[in-house]
Amino acid sequence: MAIIRNPILFSEQFGLSSSDLEKAGLVDPFLNVDTPLFIDPLLIPKSSIPLISHNALADFRHHFSGVVRLLTISQNEGDTPWKAARRLLSLKEPPENGLGYGTGERSGTSRPEELRETILRTMKEIVTLGAQDPEMISLMGLFEENVGPDTISDLTTRVISTQLVQLTSSFCSAHGVPTKPVKLSPGDDEVLLPHYKGTNGSERAIVLVPRDIIRDLPMANDWSDVQAAIDANRDIRDKVNQFLGTIIKPTVTERKEALRRAALSSPDFMNALLQTLKEVASHYDPNKDALGYYKLKELLHANLDELRVDLAFKLEDGPENVLKVVQKTLEHFKHHVENGNLWEALWEGDKPKKERAAQLIYYAIADTFCEANDLDISPEANMGGGPIDFKFSKGFHARVLVEMKRSSGTVVHGYEKQLEFYQNASRTNYAVFVVIDFGDLGEKLERIMEIRNRRIAAGQRASEIVVIDARKKASASKRH
Repeated sequence: MAIIRNPILFSEQFGLSSSDLEKAGLVDPFLNVDTPLFIDPLLIPKSSIPLISHNALADFRHHFSGVVRLLTISQNEGDTPWKAARRLLSLKEPPENGLGYGTGERSGTSRPEELRETILRTMKEIVTLGAQDPEMISLMGLFEENVGPDTISDLTTRVISTQLVQLTSSFCSAHGVPTKPVKLSPGDDEVLLPHYKGTNGSERAIVLVPRDIIRDLPMANDWSDVQAAIDANRDIRDKVNQFLGTIIKPTVTERKEALRRAALSSPDFMNALLQTLKEVASHYDPNKDALGYYKLKELLHANLDELRVDLAFKLEDGPENVLKVVQKTLEHFKHHVENGNLWEALWEGDKPKKERAAQLIYYAIADTFCEANDLDISPEANMGGGPIDFKFSKGFHARVLVEMKRSSGTVVHGYEKQLEFYQNASRTNYAVFVVIDFGDLGEKLERIMEIRNRRIAAGQRASEIVVIDARKKASASKRH
């Protein structure tokens, strides 16, 4: 995970107004930190941009129709048609679009070959059933646990890259954004795209993406939306319940398996499921802003000064002073949530937003402290067993970890097991566990405090606990 400093928006980098991209219907991406938004192929036909809803859709269907045809005539894995289908199903990362997981400075490596084989096997199973819709690729995240949203998004980006390049080039030409010729793949013709040089010194091309084909998770990877689609169709709901049998409280995994079995029971059912998901798919709503992406842009554009505190710490004196910086960032974040109106950015109507919303807003605040103290902050740093939310570091030895949990989440497990594992992997004694309390914390705080006190009494390492009250409040102007 590369180190991120000073989040940079495309509009900021090229001297534009964010509204320029908004009017064009395009995402204003961060260039040095990826945003967890993904292209959902089910949204392509619904785009308001004809180049996407017509041309890109035609290319998408043509490409995956080719995969379907090849799998139809394939007799065995590894035969000539299978190999040809494999070549069409490239999992190499596409041109940079600033979406997905990671830092936005990725190298463009391919995913494991076994993942591609898994997708091909599932598609072959569906083809053998008799279903032929090329958009079945959209369902792979529903049927296979290892097919994440980034895989579906990147597959789609590669296939519709011609149209994305056209949109990007046209926008840049109209707004005076400098472009350079680049070949997206060996053997391709050169295209004109804007470029960005990252902190690692490498320069990469950027493609812009329409706002109305992105979601926080593609439909087939968001079980809450899938469940809503199932509930809306009685035939699908009854069939899934039939395969769930007598399970009283099925897990998401059990529900997915039941849906998989139901979908593979007949081509008619498979087609009905795909059609239902197409109908209910909707793009990421800026008004709800479930991830806080637009709030983060707002903070970076307008309100950063009021969140800034230029305090200097002697970080060379050891990790204890890195911890002091982290404590100050959390104090500041806590203050603006509890005593200001920042809590509003953590709610979507009457529902708390996802953890990512709090993480992105906290990141904007913490980055100002890191800039003042020449401190590195790595969001979603991988500690060997998965990503910790934040790693603050000054050199190799001075490290502090921060993990955030919503009060409705796995608070006790996160504190007792998960954070401890990350600390061991990172080889640091300093970590802070942050609980965003939306009013449903219950006895979880008492339980993690008991764990902390027990560890301290035994002379063991015990991560700090910070609770931030994010419950709904009256506006600041109405408080006394």
